[in-house]
Amino acid sequence: MQRVDWRWLIIWMLAMSHTVHAHDGHDHSHWSSLFIHALLLLSLAASGLAIMFAIYRAISRWLPAGK
Repeated sequence: MQRVDWRWLIIWMLAMSHTVHAHDGHDHSHWSSLFIHALLLLSLAASGLAIMFAIYRAISRWLPAGK
């Protein structure tokens, strides 16, 4: 089974959702609106989790082991 590189998936979600949301005539009644909004929310959640993980790693390096 091939391992998935999640970083590229997150980068793709960030790039695609921003490109689609940046157009004129943002239409909520279009059939792809739900999918596009889901990509936006997933990319925001992935970014938030990546930031929290980076902060956790940085803090854990400074704390002594076992605390």
